[in-house]
Amino acid sequence: MFREAGLEISGIAGHDKTKTKRVADELGVEAFDDWRALVSSPQIDVVTITTPPSEHLQMATAALDNRKHVVSEKPTALNAAEAEQLVAVAGRHPDLIAIIDHELRFLPSFRTARQRIKDLGGLRYVEVRYASPGRGDRTREWNWWSDAELGGGIWGAVGSHFVDSIRYLGFEIDEVQAMLTAIIAERPHGNEKRRVTSDDLASVHLRLRGGAVGAMTMSAVAAGPDEPSVITFHGELGAMRLVGEELLMSKPRESFARVAGADLQKLPGNSPGGAFGTGTFLLGKALRAALEGNRDAIAPAATFQDGLAQQQVLDAARRSNRNAGRWERV
Repeated sequence: MFREAGLEISGIAGHDKTKTKRVADELGVEAFDDWRALVSSPQIDVVTITTPPSEHLQMATAALDNRKHVVSEKPTALNAAEAEQLVAVAGRHPDLIAIIDHELRFLPSFRTARQRIKDLGGLRYVEVRYASPGRGDRTREWNWWSDAELGGGIWGAVGSHFVDSIRYLGFEIDEVQAMLTAIIAERPHGNEKRRVTSDDLASVHLRLRGGAVGAMTMSAVAAGPDEPSVITFHGELGAMRLVGEELLMSKPRESFARVAGADLQKLPGNSPGGAFGTGTFLLGKALRAALEGNRDAIAPAATFQDGLAQQQVLDAARRSNRNAGRWERV
């Protein structure tokens, strides 16, 4: 997606050297045997970190200390303590771009929603629904996504996006109550079965600053189709709904009408289940503009400080789940 957005891809690094070499040859880029060589290469300006969350702190720190701009995947890190360290590292390099890949912020529908959220008056409650069959096949191999110690699971992978979306539209989360569970409790690993320790379904309730409440349901093992994600904000003067790339609004007792965005666009990397591909494409275009001197282009991005804020919500939900669903302060 970044290549389609106009960025030059110089090289990649991965844990599996054979696979890395094959993919690099397909892309026509250099294959680095060690990620440390990549982040120290004078030919690299920006490092995109797409590894498990357990590796984000070490890699982002090394990249920034080697004077590279950083786009790090979400969730920010394994926990808030690590995210705090990343904020400190970014603070040492204020001239460098250091952002979390919350690409939905770059969709026209999300940017319009941020401008028009005040039209709802006081917020009453927010609903989030995400249903994907992406990991619904029980024969799918166990990998890091199934391992909580590496940062796997739907709550981190998807919950982080929607926690960030709620914050992007101006609402802070003060308390959470959560059930995080694995519907598929084990997966094949070679000739054996390995236990899944991460969640593939998350049901999380929220108490927002100011008195509003929220409910979030996310599943990676849905039996139906890969549906567009839906976020609905209900206020005193109407409702706002983000569906895929669309922004819909409604006045009391009236139907929703589209006010911004479009149907899923035909862009490389997009999927029937959401607008993440388009958001990544638009983030890439903004990143290119920022590297060419227009830093305002990247202004909508989630900073490492934003990453810390959403990580604190993720951690509170995990504490709640460990404590039998007790409400936890963020």
